[in-house]
Amino acid sequence: MKNTGISTLVCLMLVIMMAAALSCSQKKDDPVPVVTPFGSWIRTFTGSETYSAQLNLKSEGVIEWIMLDTLSTHTNSYSQIQVSGNQLRIFNDPDFTGDGIYKWGIENGPLTMALVNDSYPARTAAIAGTWQVKDETASKKVQGSWQKNMTADGLNYRVQLTLTSSGILNWTMIDIMPGHTNSSVSFTTTDSAFVLFKDPDCPGNGYYSYQVTDTSLIITLLKDHCPPRAPSFTGAWIKVQ
Repeated sequence: MKNTGISTLVCLMLVIMMAAALSCSQKKDDPVPVVTPFGSWIRTFTGSETYSAQLNLKSEGVIEWIMLDTLSTHTNSYSQIQVSGNQLRIFNDPDFTGDGIYKWGIENGPLTMALVNDSYPARTAAIAGTWQVKDETASKKVQGSWQKNMTADGLNYRVQLTLTSSGILNWTMIDIMPGHTNSSVSFTTTDSAFVLFKDPDCPGNGYYSYQVTDTSLIITLLKDHCPPRAPSFTGAWIKVQ
């Protein structure tokens, strides 16, 4: 009886040790959540005027500050970034030669950007603060390929609009149209509007409202200082199956 008790105790200890080892192994292999500032963020500014902007922080080292409202007093800004721990450095800003250093943090969703050092007040006003993660629901609804007919010089031409998940809009001719070329620009969406930007052929943003169903996309001009862009982009587009 005594030997049996010792054997039982040894077995129990071995089981406990094996369970502990297994538990440690599982915890070691469990994925560790990775939090980074990269992604698309939205913020509404208030003060002398109210407007919304989008902040794109890209892992390839690019920052895009995009004006979402049809205001002429603010313009987009594009620079480079470097992330080191919880600090973000902004550099190669075409509007200012100095660097900006900001501390970033994410807690329960929002992104906070706090000033560390920046001698460019306009950039601080645009960057520092709390940003909400961009809701991609609207963007997903318009993603895919769409087609419509255009008329030029009395002839009909088919064109295709492809909207990608990476925020690129490709306008492609299916039929050759004299005087027209394919184009590729960046875009983002709100719940009811497109914002076109980084168009090599047209300076400034283009703003267009839209209505989308499973089979059609209707686009209407809101504001665009690039005259050739509006007739190519507006109208009723049919989903390519």
